[in-house]
Amino acid sequence: MAHAAVVGLHTLCCGLPALVLLAAALSGATSGAALLSDSFGQFHEFMHQHELWILVLSATLVAVGGWLEARSRRNGHAHAFPWLFAVSVLCFFANVAIILLHRG
Repeated sequence: MAHAAVVGLHTLCCGLPALVLLAAALSGATSGAALLSDSFGQFHEFMHQHELWILVLSATLVAVGGWLEARSRRNGHAHAFPWLFAVSVLCFFANVAIILLHRG
């Protein structure tokens, strides 16, 4: 569940803005500017105001997911490669990179 929460959080924080920007690019600059300023501007500002808390939440969920993965494997259960955990870790590092690039 922690992995799914990280992926969902990443989808909301990074996937939604990317989707909006793609829609703006495909629809043309004028309608894209209207779309971004009206419907997305408040969400974008909210995300910027709380990006460090979101990053802390993401790190916590990755840590909990890693602990649960390790605990499950330690109990002798045979599992395949933890793809969802790998995606969670990748999403976390993508969030860090996006925040650092956005601030820099």
